[in-house]
Amino acid sequence: MAAGLSQRQRQSQIQAMGQSQIQSLEILSMGSDDLREAVYKEVQENPALIVTKDTAGGNVRLSHAPTNTTRISSAASAAGELESDRHQAALEAHADTRLSLQDHLMSQLHVQRLSDKEMHLGELLIGNLDSRGFHILAPVSLLDKNGNAGEGDAMLQKLLPLIQSLDPAGCCCKDTEESLLIQARQKNDAPRLALFLLDGHFDFLNPPVVSSIVRKARAFFEARSKLFGVKENPAWEGMRIDETAAENALAFIRTLDPFPARAFSTTETCYVAPDVYIERLPDEDIHGIKEDFSKGIVVQDNTAWSVRLSSNIPSMGINPSYEKYSGNDSTSVISMGIRRAKEFISALEERQSTLLRGTCMIVKKQHAFFESGPGNLVTFRQKDVAAVLGLHEATISRMTNSKYLQCSWGLFPLKYFFLTSTATGSESQEGEQSASRDQIKAEIKKILAEHESNPDSAKKKLSDQKISDILSERGIKVARRTVAKYRANM
Repeated sequence: MAAGLSQRQRQSQIQAMGQSQIQSLEILSMGSDDLREAVYKEVQENPALIVTKDTAGGNVRLSHAPTNTTRISSAASAAGELESDRHQAALEAHADTRLSLQDHLMSQLHVQRLSDKEMHLGELLIGNLDSRGFHILAPVSLLDKNGNAGEGDAMLQKLLPLIQSLDPAGCCCKDTEESLLIQARQKNDAPRLALFLLDGHFDFLNPPVVSSIVRKARAFFEARSKLFGVKENPAWEGMRIDETAAENALAFIRTLDPFPARAFSTTETCYVAPDVYIERLPDEDIHGIKEDFSKGIVVQDNTAWSVRLSSNIPSMGINPSYEKYSGNDSTSVISMGIRRAKEFISALEERQSTLLRGTCMIVKKQHAFFESGPGNLVTFRQKDVAAVLGLHEATISRMTNSKYLQCSWGLFPLKYFFLTSTATGSESQEGEQSASRDQIKAEIKKILAEHESNPDSAKKKLSDQKISDILSERGIKVARRTVAKYRANM
């Protein structure tokens, strides 16, 4: 039977976002630094839009981005204090001018007595190091494929140990294990057991517990002794393997640097600027104060908090000259420029309002964190904020994207404050409570501290299952594997 073809009409409503809505969402997703650049880019492209005030660069009326936002103020003391703060911030944010690892190693290489080919290969090896001081590409790949293979291998055998011995010792290695072994061999006081552990037995240090190290090392030599025709390395003959030797070896290894290049400049330095600042208002100033999210005031448990947005975003306005000559023709270039400027300003204001009110919700819900610090976060979801503010959850997700919050406890991404519960209500037994990841980690730390402070039990390791049982007794249901994961992270 042949298949029949037919046409059918159907009506449906499809909501498509306009250009202004797309722009509004893009602005909402930007961090303060990116938004500042976007503002000045828009000012450059649309002469109907001007910057009326820029706290970061002074009061201005510009139609283009300033080439230098540093100025000398001759105003009163308030302006002088502001300029002093800016100067301090500029000093703290100054680019890293330390000598790079490559420059430091090159200066030492160039005083060595090497042939031109050796010097060239040495420079390639140094240029092949990453920010940790380790190889990016395999050293053998740097050899001239058209040259003599034997000659290239011989040069590698000469240059690798040479560069590894330069300051800082332990660079030009494949990984941390090799770097630590190089550093240990250069020291005259390296314990034999430490050299043994670093020379192919690095896994014996996981975990770095004395009793575990002794057990694994003894088991290794016992297994080797049973193998027929296997000769032991003379360096390990008669080596002492007990808890004292293991403690000394572990203490020595901890004096070595797993990343020898960390003290040198990297090629790129990244900075994170806060988008929101949280400050606790003095108790004497909160009498009669009322909560108002639109003004950044949060009141919770007789404590008031001030939520302040970054002053890095310039204030915008319409060019008065354009308003004067706009006329009544909505299709003119001037009128279209003004309409586009108003849409941009509206999107900017909406972004600021959403960020301010959303952060106020975070402060109110996570009041215990801002009062007492990490370890006190409670379950909180983005859709909880969306429901209170009357916004879509996707809007709140964009609001938290690439945004950072500065408070007395440090700098945190906004997403840090949103947590789902580990023990859900459906899984919890009577008396159990829902707990966040942050709370569970804090409780595990408390349990471990209590265990170590007890002289009767401090010598016995607390198992993950035992910690899970103790948490359950305290009303927090957490699986053993979850405890193991959090414990490893800590």
